[in-house]
Amino acid sequence: MARQDAQEAAEAVLAEATGKLESILADLCQRLNPFPAFLGMTTIQAVELEPALRPVADRGCVVVTPDGAIAELDVTAIPGIVGVLEVDQVEEFKPLDLTAEEYLIYLMAAVRALAAELRRRGG
Repeated sequence: MARQDAQEAAEAVLAEATGKLESILADLCQRLNPFPAFLGMTTIQAVELEPALRPVADRGCVVVTPDGAIAELDVTAIPGIVGVLEVDQVEEFKPLDLTAEEYLIYLMAAVRALAAELRRRGG
């Protein structure tokens, strides 16, 4: 097998695996109703991802959202209404710029995390 053929074959396998994991993740997201709250916060639905392989770059808090997106969660504290809420927060899901290999690792972490949550719920 020529070098270029091997690389193309490997990329095709990676794309196929990614597609299958995305499908499994979408199914898990639909089955988890309600979707888990992030760290017990009622305003954020997301599950933090801890991939088995350590990421090359620090990506902050990477989560999977109810629609199956993998994103960085940025929670910023802002001054709240004086006397009512001293501190408020703004949540933002930021898209990640991942290589195909990194994306596959995060997809697998998401599938594992949501499957574990479904098992915990008895599903």
